[in-house]
Amino acid sequence: MNTAFTTRRTGEILATDRTVKARGVSMLAKLGLAAACTLGLAACVTPQERHAMDNGQCYEFGFEPGTDAFAHCMMDLHEQRALTQANRDLYWQSHFAEQTRRREAQQDLFKQMSLQRSGDPRFPVCGAASDGGLDRRTMTWFGPNCRAR
Repeated sequence: MNTAFTTRRTGEILATDRTVKARGVSMLAKLGLAAACTLGLAACVTPQERHAMDNGQCYEFGFEPGTDAFAHCMMDLHEQRALTQANRDLYWQSHFAEQTRRREAQQDLFKQMSLQRSGDPRFPVCGAASDGGLDRRTMTWFGPNCRAR
């Protein structure tokens, strides 16, 4: 029975429905990748291109090239860009520092939990496959669901 309309029970998914959904997801992923690549390439500007864009911007503001006002405009644009970059750098530094602090706090918690479970046969002994890691100070393994020794 190969008709365009088939009957199905409630909740039943046909193979064609799954392929259509899979194609939709892959198409969405392709569009997202294309958008990311486009944005990435748009951000690639050489210093010469940036200088030419700044010249055009100051000229559009009404400053004549070769005047002090034009030079001040160019310096202001450069300083604004440097300040924006410095703020962006500070943001990412603090973001990565916060991530590191949280990861270290979680590892400390796992170490403490593993040590509290020492000798408890209900938990396996921590090893390399544990989610936690290796305490380099004591050279013992720790993890969220195991015991130290």
